[in-house]
Amino acid sequence: MTVKVSERRRKSDKQLAELDQRSWQLTALSLAISLLLALAISVLFYPSLRWGVNRIEAHFAVLPQLVLGLLTLVLLTSVYIVTKQRELAELRGFIVSTYAETAISREKYPADALTGVLDRSSLPDVLKRETARADRYDIPLCLALFDIRAFRNFNEREGNLAGDQILKELARTVLKTARQTDIVVRYGSDQFLCFLAGTELQGGEAFTRRIVTACQQSGRCRALTLDFGLAVYRMKMDAERVLADAEKDLEAKRAPKDAAAASNQPS
Repeated sequence: MTVKVSERRRKSDKQLAELDQRSWQLTALSLAISLLLALAISVLFYPSLRWGVNRIEAHFAVLPQLVLGLLTLVLLTSVYIVTKQRELAELRGFIVSTYAETAISREKYPADALTGVLDRSSLPDVLKRETARADRYDIPLCLALFDIRAFRNFNEREGNLAGDQILKELARTVLKTARQTDIVVRYGSDQFLCFLAGTELQGGEAFTRRIVTACQQSGRCRALTLDFGLAVYRMKMDAERVLADAEKDLEAKRAPKDAAAASNQPS
């Protein structure tokens, strides 16, 4: 557990360091624009200042357009920098609070005795907590529900002990693949529910592909076939309805595959 916590902390520190680097890049851009503006003004007015002329006269017909262009550049750059700095500040606050809240969640809620992910009993509180956080930061929350296809047949063929080992290995694989801000709950006997904060549907699909790839690289999980259901919670939506949508999506994707497998069985 200590290794996992320290690893998550290192990832969080890395993300914050990347944000600091981007912030310094914006600051450097602001300084560069300021120096460019000062240089342009010096080039325009230096001849008049050098010869001590009391009145500065514009000798170029394009001077008004040039000044307007410079001012527009400075204005647009300033708006861009302020906007990006605000986004970085919000992202920093989100990362810090998410890490703290996720760490508290893992310590507060009971873990499933077999797999080590959060127990099903924690689901109502986790669902409420994660959707409230999504509302607070106005970010999407993707719910990824998946299970093992024909897991009952595997248990009957290999035995419950072998099935337990498969579930343990799958849970470890999911936890290694998930981000530090993601929360994994054992939803059913062979079902897992993942809360992916700040993730749209495309990100959820990418997450499922990473899970499949990680399973293919694992000894026990290599032969598994997983079915996934996805749904995205947005601000002020009905959390229970979104969870039900994830279940429906899982059933909709699994039904054609089950029908095809049944048709291929000998009569």
